[in-house]
Amino acid sequence: METKEKNVKKEEKVILNALKTDCTGCSTCADFKADNLRHALARLNGVTKVKVDEITGKVTIEYGTQKIILSKITERIEKLGYKVEIVSREEIQ
Repeated sequence: METKEKNVKKEEKVILNALKTDCTGCSTCADFKADNLRHALARLNGVTKVKVDEITGKVTIEYGTQKIILSKITERIEKLGYKVEIVSREEIQ
């Protein structure tokens, strides 16, 4: 039984591209929207770390797989008006 528990994923790190669908790309707009995105994701139960790069649009998220699934995270980003593309996904310790 103990072996099965060790194989269960505890946390994942995912890197996403998030492109705002209604933005012209000005820096003021990018800063404001990055803060909103960071705040909205950090409030999700199970998300432990969020980093948003305003310049590249890359979003790095660490989350507990026992509390939230990736589709719920991407759904939240899309509801904020972003197009989401998964760049990488990995299990972390």
